[in-house]
Amino acid sequence: MKLSINPSVTVPRNITAESLALAFWYDSHPTVRRLWGIKVAQALRVIVAIEPTVDNDDVLPGWLANTEAWSRELHLRTGSLVQLELIKDLPCDGIEVDTGSVLIADLFWRDPTLNQPHEVL
Repeated sequence: MKLSINPSVTVPRNITAESLALAFWYDSHPTVRRLWGIKVAQALRVIVAIEPTVDNDDVLPGWLANTEAWSRELHLRTGSLVQLELIKDLPCDGIEVDTGSVLIADLFWRDPTLNQPHEVL
C-alpha cells in the first residue's frame, strides 16, 4: 500500500508522545525538509527528505554524515527502535507502507516542493 505524500490526504489521526518527540526533533534539525513517522509492529519508521548540498544538489553527503547520530537521537527521544530512511528526491509518488502501519507524524513546513501554506503539527 502507498502512503500519499500530499499532506492534505495523509493527516495523522492522533497526537502521541512519539509524534510530539518527532515534531520537536524536526524543529531542531533545519536540514530536514520533510519527515514522516510511521508506527509499525515493533518499531518506528522515520522517513526524511533533507537539504541537498549547495554545489550539486546531492543529499548523500548530509545523509552519510548524520544518519547514525540522528538514529540515536530519535531512539532516545521516542524510546522506540527507529528505522531511519531517506527519500532522495521530492516530490515522489508515495511511500510504501505495510497494512497495519499507522502514520503518527507528517512534518513538512520546510519542504519547498509544497506550494501551499499548511499548519504545523
